[in-house]
Amino acid sequence: MEQDVLKSLGLLDSESRVYVSLLNLGPSPAGKIASDTRLNRMSVYKALDSLIRKGLVSYVLKANRREFEAADPKALGRLLNEKETALKKIKEQLPDLEKLFHSTKKLVTANIFQGIKGAKAIWEATLDECKKGDVWLVLGAPKSAKILGGYFQDFNKRRAKKGVLMQIIYNQDAEELISARRQQPLTEVRVMPKEYMTPASIEIIQNRVLLVIYNPDIMVFSINSPETADSFRQYFKLLWKMAKK
Repeated sequence: MEQDVLKSLGLLDSESRVYVSLLNLGPSPAGKIASDTRLNRMSVYKALDSLIRKGLVSYVLKANRREFEAADPKALGRLLNEKETALKKIKEQLPDLEKLFHSTKKLVTANIFQGIKGAKAIWEATLDECKKGDVWLVLGAPKSAKILGGYFQDFNKRRAKKGVLMQIIYNQDAEELISARRQQPLTEVRVMPKEYMTPASIEIIQNRVLLVIYNPDIMVFSINSPETADSFRQYFKLLWKMAKK
């Protein structure tokens, strides 16, 4: 229990064990501490050096040998005060840190997700970011997407429940998917002309573009960029007008 409390103050496990050992043993050489804590000598010396710097351990020289002694546990109160002061400073700086975080989010980022688990991970993360009234655009959904038919059925129920509209332009060969998707709420479906059929699909939502390749193994390229998303959104609108209801 004592060690858990010490670790909550920022002490390492080895530092906590050495300090508690010294409280129990009284002034002791490093060898005795190593035996009591079952730590190797190198770990004990590193822990002692750190505790000395923190003011929790002192030592005296006896016959050219150092004996170490734990400081009064009241010294832990100083560590607690330092930690509370640091937390207060962090809270004060949070608004500036948030601004810095969001400023870097404006940069273009790209990631690759491989396999079914990877694809599901990025779809779920994207859905989590969506808000009611958002529009999820899917361009060129191919027949091969039926390998995830069960998942998409559940995904689209949750998407609709969240109030996110989906507009899908399917390839002509995806008859089964077209029929199933038209039955779902907050879903608008159109079909691509034959000459525009593609084995991949492009999804645009908020500032994200997902390029999904289904064959031979599913792979998703995720691009987070407002400018890129807006460009693909304009392209989608053009093909939406050309596609058949």
